[in-house]
Amino acid sequence: MKIIFWGTPKYAADNLLTLISSGHEVTAVVTQPDRKRGRGKNMSPSPVKKVAEEYDIPVFTTKSIRNDQITKDKIINLNADVYVVVAFGQILPIEILKRPKLGCWNSHASLLPEWRGAAPIQWSIINDDSKTGVCIMAMESGLDTGPVIAKESTEIDDKDNLEILTNRLSKMSSELIIKSLSKIKLTTGLNEIDRLKKLNAIEQSKLTGIPSYARQIVKEDYLIDWNHTSRKIFKKIQGLFPNAYTIFNGKRIKIFKACIIINYEDYMDSELIEKISKKKYKTGEIIMIKKESGIFIMSNDYPLIIKEGQLEGKNKTDSYTLSIQCNLKIKNCFGI
Repeated sequence: MKIIFWGTPKYAADNLLTLISSGHEVTAVVTQPDRKRGRGKNMSPSPVKKVAEEYDIPVFTTKSIRNDQITKDKIINLNADVYVVVAFGQILPIEILKRPKLGCWNSHASLLPEWRGAAPIQWSIINDDSKTGVCIMAMESGLDTGPVIAKESTEIDDKDNLEILTNRLSKMSSELIIKSLSKIKLTTGLNEIDRLKKLNAIEQSKLTGIPSYARQIVKEDYLIDWNHTSRKIFKKIQGLFPNAYTIFNGKRIKIFKACIIINYEDYMDSELIEKISKKKYKTGEIIMIKKESGIFIMSNDYPLIIKEGQLEGKNKTDSYTLSIQCNLKIKNCFGI
């Protein structure tokens, strides 16, 4: 069964590696063009392209497959049996979707129909969802609207930041793709309708969950608003790891790790607790700095403890070192 793999980020590259190591025949890879990455902003290939080149798999890159007839023709001429799409980053045109004999299949990192779109993992964390998962669906012209043939779920814990959850979902996706391909292979010779019927595909309208859209993350999303609740800020830090940031004295401070206070008595005396309960502090105000605990910042309801961060131009560090680097004092305010 000849496979063309479509994908771009590390999440997809891990899926590609699993396909290769499981013995599947990946005849080509389609990915986004090289772009500037990292601090040096040097041109660099996508993680998927790196894996493909390591295994001498032909690579096609395109800024827009919809408008790139030359690349479309080359891909179609390969006459692959099936297309596997994982976080490719572009909507495939109908002439591509209808080409492979065994269909075009997408592994999407959400429990569809929830969080269709570009950033499902980020939004599932930011939205404080209790669980998420992976769905394998037949691709159609709509955005992540196709019938689902397999899914697996996982709970979202407070320890799950974007990196941790992404790695877990990538592993789930890889395993689910392998299982699904074994079933898809058995549909050889069937038309599309009969194939979906044999695979027990379920229309998304019959699945639990309300359709929602996981829009692309933009640069404005990364700025922390201390006027929000501590829980909302915490989930934003987790969901946008490692790039959520605040401002102090005109400089950016990335917040890598934070936690919500559960037992005030473990950290504060009764006078401080009373001031918090009576809302004596401004949002974003530093109410306490403890070497062993962190930087305590007031939100709209309760304080949040900053554990790790990075001042602009410096390396990642613990919060106490960060407070020294920034010359932070009690009553200073973040967001200014």
